[in-house]
Amino acid sequence: MNSPAIPRNRLSRPHDRRAVKSREALREGLFALLDSHSFEDITIKEITAAAGVSYPVFFRQFTSKEELLADLAASEVHGLLALGQPLVGGARPKNTLLDMCHYVQRRRPLWKTLLTAGSASVMRGEFARISAEIGNTEPRANPWLPVELASSFVAAGIFEILAWWLNQPEDYPVGNVVRILDALIAQPLTVSQDIQLD
Repeated sequence: MNSPAIPRNRLSRPHDRRAVKSREALREGLFALLDSHSFEDITIKEITAAAGVSYPVFFRQFTSKEELLADLAASEVHGLLALGQPLVGGARPKNTLLDMCHYVQRRRPLWKTLLTAGSASVMRGEFARISAEIGNTEPRANPWLPVELASSFVAAGIFEILAWWLNQPEDYPVGNVVRILDALIAQPLTVSQDIQLD
């Protein structure tokens, strides 16, 4: 299943308060429904009812529920990256990783859907894009490592680890996930290595 592109300029007036508010309400409506329904079973009418907006308002914002899911995926990536940005600046990785894991844990049904439904590739692409932007503006522990490669690797690694975690029993210890993320992602990213490339 191909993922829809994230709608960047679908709003005729993207900063119009009512349009932004209805877009956020639709995201929240879908988020709430994913707690008790599979994405495939959710209808647009159910989303609009949960969001408290009219059916036509949905189509002013999105062309399909898949496009809304992609938009929600991008929003979630931004939320996770906001918590992960201190890693780039050399903050203590384990505290940052714990915050990131708690963020995903609080939204477990949503993240499980996002990582298994059609928006997984959208999430990875958005994460890599934003990571590359951050990497181009922040000092890095390993400047010899190409930003595009590091961003793609980190995005893929984080999402593989999260997808694996979300397929474990719900009581799987968060501390274990933090240790795995630290060993496989954070340490290689934040610990300076003296490597010379030709």
